[in-house]
Amino acid sequence: MPVRSPYRLDVELGLLYYTVDEAWSPLSARVPRPEGFIVIEEVDGRPCTEFRGGEEGDRAVYLMVKRGVDHLTASLEASRALGRRLHFLGVKDANAITYQLAYVMGPPPRAEVRGRGFELRLLGMHRGRLRHTGNRFEVLLEGADEGELRRRASRLSSLGRVLNYFGYQRFGVRRPNNHLVGRAIAKGDLRGAVDLIIGRPYPGEPEVAKAFRSLYDSGDPEGALRAIPRRGYELERRVLSEYLRTGDPARALRASPLPPSFFVEAYQSYLFNLCLSRALEGGEVLPRLRVPARASEAEGVCKEVMREEGVEALSGPLAKARPMVRASWAELRGPEVRGGGWVTFSLPRGSYATVVLRELLRQDPFVLTLSPHSSVHHDRA
Repeated sequence: MPVRSPYRLDVELGLLYYTVDEAWSPLSARVPRPEGFIVIEEVDGRPCTEFRGGEEGDRAVYLMVKRGVDHLTASLEASRALGRRLHFLGVKDANAITYQLAYVMGPPPRAEVRGRGFELRLLGMHRGRLRHTGNRFEVLLEGADEGELRRRASRLSSLGRVLNYFGYQRFGVRRPNNHLVGRAIAKGDLRGAVDLIIGRPYPGEPEVAKAFRSLYDSGDPEGALRAIPRRGYELERRVLSEYLRTGDPARALRASPLPPSFFVEAYQSYLFNLCLSRALEGGEVLPRLRVPARASEAEGVCKEVMREEGVEALSGPLAKARPMVRASWAELRGPEVRGGGWVTFSLPRGSYATVVLRELLRQDPFVLTLSPHSSVHHDRA
């Protein structure tokens, strides 16, 4: 039987077990954010920082460098500056230094954009699809016992793989409820979904967020809207504005900059984590697991999980979910420990750095979230 996580957040998100079947004790470490967490997107197996465009093509390709800013804020600001929709290959960490490619269709409207916490630099033209193959991570674990860290990294590296759980950032760490919003949408409780987006403050949130959420929960949505900061809470502002204007939770959810399908897919990700954990308990982990859009199409452990969850379908008027087929294991290159506590490793696209870090550190992710230091659990791979 694999080693089970004792932590509440892991249980709430379905990350019930560890890959390495050793009962390691928690390893104390801090990650100085954002400079101690670096994410470099890989395109065709190479770092995106090495990409060079040409003079011809159907799209203008940029290098986006973010420092301590969330993806939604940076992408909206950059798109407004370009006057064109900016497309990305993946979503990166909000509390890190990240390097990734972005593009606009057609010729470049500008060669460079500088915003609050990000910069966009033209790399040239490219024809056709850009193939995002993975991400390289460089993480500084300050204060860690380097000898023990090397031992654990060597053990994990020898396996060459890690459980392909969806990591914490898929659900939110300060507000780990993306999947709960998705569950409410899937079950037709649209008012409940709106309430979960705007209200229900979490302990790890900034005080300003707790304030407007508490106003909403106390029955003062107008006051809550006035209290939402102008920057950083676009989701809550748009949803609440439309809800106050129309009184219709469906229209409010459609006004979200994150489509309702984002939340339903987060719920599907939670179901995948539960299915993978259940397969481990049974001792038979298939190479891939399928989480369908309808419970009637589920098989094996996923059929059991969806029945226990009481969900009949993930698709509805607001969101059209597709069957999810995902590898049970993620190929892992590394981790390697360099001097000074730096750890480097690479994962395929769609796999999460936090899953590797939770293996090495075995720390309580919820306690880390509330620490005065930035935690290792805010990356967006």
